[in-house]
Amino acid sequence: MKAFIYLLQVSACTGIFYSFYFLFLRRLTFFTLNRWYLLATLLFSLVIPLLTFTVDTVAPSPVMEPIIYVQDMQRITQPGMQMTLAGETSPPPFDWMAALKMGYMVVAGLSIAHLIFTLAVFLLQRNKKELMHIGKVRVLRGGKKLGNSSFLNVIFVNDEELLPDELRQIIAHELLHVKLLHSADRILARVVQVALWFNPFVYLYIRSIEENHEFEVDRIAAGEDEKGIYAQLLFKLAVSGQSYLFHGFSKVPLKKRITMLFNKPTSNMKKIIYLLILPIVLISCLAFANLRSDVKLSIVDDLSSLGKHPLVLIDGKAYHDDILYKIGGKCVLGINTFNPPVVKREYEKYGDNIKDGVVVISTKNHQITYQTAIERENLAKKAAVPAMQFYARLRLKKEDGGSFDKCMVRLPSGGRVTTDLETDEPIVFIADGKVFTEQEISKVEDYVKTHRIYSWTAGENYKGKADRDISAYANYFGFQSSTGDTTIGLKQYRQKVYHNGKRELPNTKAFEDYKNSAKGKHDLAASQKVTDKALTFKVVGRVDTTYQNAFAGHLKGYKVMLGNDEYVLQAGGKFSALAGLIQPGDEVEIKAFMCLYGNNSPLIISPETISKGGKVIYQAEKIEPAKYAFLYEANKVRFTDGTISDVQKYPNGNWKSAVVQVAGGYRIKFNLKPSAPVVKGIAAGDRVWLRFVHEVKTGKMEYTVNDWVSLSNNVRDYGVKNPEYFYKFYEKV
Repeated sequence: MKAFIYLLQVSACTGIFYSFYFLFLRRLTFFTLNRWYLLATLLFSLVIPLLTFTVDTVAPSPVMEPIIYVQDMQRITQPGMQMTLAGETSPPPFDWMAALKMGYMVVAGLSIAHLIFTLAVFLLQRNKKELMHIGKVRVLRGGKKLGNSSFLNVIFVNDEELLPDELRQIIAHELLHVKLLHSADRILARVVQVALWFNPFVYLYIRSIEENHEFEVDRIAAGEDEKGIYAQLLFKLAVSGQSYLFHGFSKVPLKKRITMLFNKPTSNMKKIIYLLILPIVLISCLAFANLRSDVKLSIVDDLSSLGKHPLVLIDGKAYHDDILYKIGGKCVLGINTFNPPVVKREYEKYGDNIKDGVVVISTKNHQITYQTAIERENLAKKAAVPAMQFYARLRLKKEDGGSFDKCMVRLPSGGRVTTDLETDEPIVFIADGKVFTEQEISKVEDYVKTHRIYSWTAGENYKGKADRDISAYANYFGFQSSTGDTTIGLKQYRQKVYHNGKRELPNTKAFEDYKNSAKGKHDLAASQKVTDKALTFKVVGRVDTTYQNAFAGHLKGYKVMLGNDEYVLQAGGKFSALAGLIQPGDEVEIKAFMCLYGNNSPLIISPETISKGGKVIYQAEKIEPAKYAFLYEANKVRFTDGTISDVQKYPNGNWKSAVVQVAGGYRIKFNLKPSAPVVKGIAAGDRVWLRFVHEVKTGKMEYTVNDWVSLSNNVRDYGVKNPEYFYKFYEKV
């Protein structure tokens, strides 16, 4: 198909260039310029469709989509299936492309055979009687069959019917063809004709090239004084020549040659017409060359956390990383990315190839399919959504000609959660049980910005609480924040939280009762026993259930035992790559980076690595640090952590201002009044936690704060408190 399109593009180019020649150049007497125009544009026509130009575009900010916990995240719409009943046979459709290809090859083969046959005839004719030598040019007796013609460095003349003066003029004429290398033009044109035998413009090119050869030689050979005698010779030898490669003295129509011979030379001012070819070439390049955008599109959404050239493994086989921008989503069964540095032992054999990370892709039936034009169009639309836009609903195309809607929500961490719907299907947003419609998206955005969202879900089946009926909605986005007091333990202060103007007090009694119970103490000890340790567990079963507590949701994984303690090893959501790697009865070594516990919930292990039989079979993806300037507490106080720098002091030594350098390149400068408390135990270079309100953005990644709340170098302590604001937002427990 690509070759077929290329041939059509070449044909279109020849049509454009020849039309320009026919309309503007063919009547001009600049025969040499016309010759080079025809040859150059014939070659340009072959080259332009092969050119690739990079189009400078403004690349949209990359869209990161972290792997998330999703409940029935995405409905998969299967393409329509056509069924044939037993006993029925359906005749295969006629393959028109195969027929066209076969027809093209047959005619092209015949054209090649004709060209070879003509060259063979020429080689045989070189053995004819030699009349004379003129330098390296041989003059042979051609007889009536070859007549008066030339090819390469051989001239054939029919001396039986010519007077000596006529013979001299004909030899001079053909000698000019030889010296001007006109045979090379004809060979090139005939080779192009073999490939483009179906293109009528190629035959017009050949005719015009031959005509220009004769016009050019006639003008030189006849001179100004012998045009009449030369014209009489043309009349005498006028024949209907059909030479394929040879230059026949009187092959070109007599009327055209006589007209051009006696035409007044074209004014040199008209050479400016040839400059018009530049926009024609430019338009042809834009129309038929390959325009490539410098924005690469990939179905793998987290490439920005990898290096430039990650190792790509597809079904266990290594590929060049360019495949990431070619492989289509239809064939993909699963994708795992391992950000550098990669410590998983099974990839050590690849050496330096893993220095930029590893992308592991598994395919359906071990077959790779590539991005279609529709898929690339969809990826481009998705990538074009501004990075800071909270919500977007895109109308994307299906391969069958239909369409669907993709809804995307941006999270404060910079990632996105997405879900697919039928066109115009309604979607609902549920934040901590509060229901919002799509028209209330600004309220959802405000809620997410002012709450610390620790989990988010999307899909069709919502299983949490909702303050009103949501049965009319086809899909949902769910957000759950850390409710209750998040500051217990910070020097016995807690946040003052208000809702609708009323004070909300945290209910810690239930958790305190659980923590002080025998079960709470046991769960704490069991959690601490496995966290950050590599221990051997026995797999005793599978888990696929829901549970209700602060971490309510769908739990999928394996039931594992360590001594007499029972745990659930997660194998759903972002741990879905673990599914199928182990079976009940296996013994596995698990290193847990976290173990959740709580009242009315099991002990839940989040694995960092899992080994089986001494071989690492699973490694959790590296969690990249979120890039933001600050977050919000429930009481609307902003907080951030970073490195202290640029400390300025009053004459008495007290701090006047300082800067907190936040991860991601953000800078937050805070100013202290002369009456502010003395900052002790903190120096430039220390890591600090800063709380503040009323920030002012003073640059792309800079903020200035006059109303700071507290500054500490200990995450468990508020440190230095600004009495002007601290007690407005916090109180003693």
